[in-house]
Amino acid sequence: MLRLSGADALALARRLSPGGPAWRPRRASLRRLVDEQGELLDSCLLTWMPGPRSFTGEDVVEIACHGNPLIVEQLLDACVRLGARPARPGEFSRRALEHGRLGLIEAEALAEQIAARSPAGLRLARQAGQQLAPALELLYERLLDLAAELEARLDHPGEDLGLIEDQDLLLRLARIRAEVGELAGSWRAGRLALSGLRLALVGPVNAGKSSLFNALLGRPRALVSATPGTTRDAVESSVRLGDLDLVLVDTAGERSGADALEQAGIELGRALAEEVDLCLLVVDGHREADPVEAALRDRLVGREHRVVLSHADLGLLPERRGDLAISNLTGQGLDELRAALLVWARAGAGPAGGQLAVINQRQHALLLELGGWLALAEEALGGEAGVALAAEAAQRGLATIGELTGRDVREEVLDRLFARFCIGK
Repeated sequence: MLRLSGADALALARRLSPGGPAWRPRRASLRRLVDEQGELLDSCLLTWMPGPRSFTGEDVVEIACHGNPLIVEQLLDACVRLGARPARPGEFSRRALEHGRLGLIEAEALAEQIAARSPAGLRLARQAGQQLAPALELLYERLLDLAAELEARLDHPGEDLGLIEDQDLLLRLARIRAEVGELAGSWRAGRLALSGLRLALVGPVNAGKSSLFNALLGRPRALVSATPGTTRDAVESSVRLGDLDLVLVDTAGERSGADALEQAGIELGRALAEEVDLCLLVVDGHREADPVEAALRDRLVGREHRVVLSHADLGLLPERRGDLAISNLTGQGLDELRAALLVWARAGAGPAGGQLAVINQRQHALLLELGGWLALAEEALGGEAGVALAAEAAQRGLATIGELTGRDVREEVLDRLFARFCIGK
C-alpha cells in the first residue's frame, strides 16, 4: 500500500494513471500505472478520499499494488518524479493530529498498537485509544468547574457568589486527586502489558540457569556446559507466556575466584538484575547452600524474586528452601513454573475488569504532576494560604491536563512521538 496525502494527491494520481474510469470518492478502481515514457509499472487498485473526511484530513489517494519490493520502489520513484516527496516517520499520523482527525492520546495509543508485543499489550493500547482521552476530558471539565468556583471567590471576595460549600469543594478536589493517583499508579501494569515482564535468571555457576533459560524459550539460545563460567555475558530473549510477553535475561553464574573477564560478566549481570521486574534465583537443590548462594539470597531481600531448586531429578536435600523444584533434564516442574510465572506476570500486568491504564512515561509523569497541583489546591484551600494559591494550583492542573491531551502540547513532544512511527503511518 502506498499513500499520497496533500492538496495535489489526486492530480498526481491522475498523471500516474492516465485514462481509466471516472474518479469517485471512496470507490476503489482498477487502474494501469505508467512511468514518464508510458511503460506499464503495475495494475493497481486506487482509492481517492477527499479531505477532510480522510485519515490525515487532507486529500488522500491509496495505491494498492502488488507486493514485489521492486514494484513498490518503482512506484515510489515515479511519484517522486511527479512532485511528491517521501513521508517522514509518522507524518501521516502527525498530519491527522494537526487537522483534528486524531488526538494526542489516540496517536500515542496507535504507536503502542503498532509496537505491541503481546495480545495483552495490544488490548491495552486499543482500550487507551478509545477510553483514555474521554476520561481525561471528563477530569478536565470537573476541574474546570472547581477552578471557576475558586476564581469567582478570588475576583469577588465577600460577595457570596460561590455555588459550592468549602467542604464540598475540598471533597471534590480530593476525589479528583484520588482518581488521578489511581490512573498514575496504573503505569507499571501498563508497562508490563505493553513491554513484557522482564525476568532475570540469577544464581551460582552450574546451577542450571542457562538450561532453564533454553527450556523456557523452547529452543537452544544460551550455551550450556558443565565447565564453570561458560556464561560470561548476559543473554536476552523473549517468549510468549499466555497473552503476555516474557523477556528472559540469562546472567553469568556467580562464584568466588572468577578471573577478570568472568567477574566483569558477573558485574554486568548484577546491574541488569537491578532493572528487571522479577528475579528467578536458581540454586542446586541436591547440594548444600554455599556462601555464594547465601550472598545472593541476602542481595534479593526486599526485591521481587522467587527461588527455584534445580536438579530435582537427583534428589532434593530436605533442608533446601525454594518456591518450586524443577529438572531441566526430565522436565519436572517446568509446566508448574510456566504457570506460576504467568500468575506472577498477570498480578503485575493488570488492569482487570476494564480498568484504564496509562501507556507511556509521559502520561505517567504528567499525571503525577497533576496530582501534585491538586494536593496543593487542597492544602491551600483548607489552610492558611487560602483561595489565591488554590486557584493558581487549579489552573496549573488544568494546563497539565491540556498537555496530557494535546491542548497545550509542546512541539518537541510531538517530534519525539512521531519519530517512533514507521514511514507509512
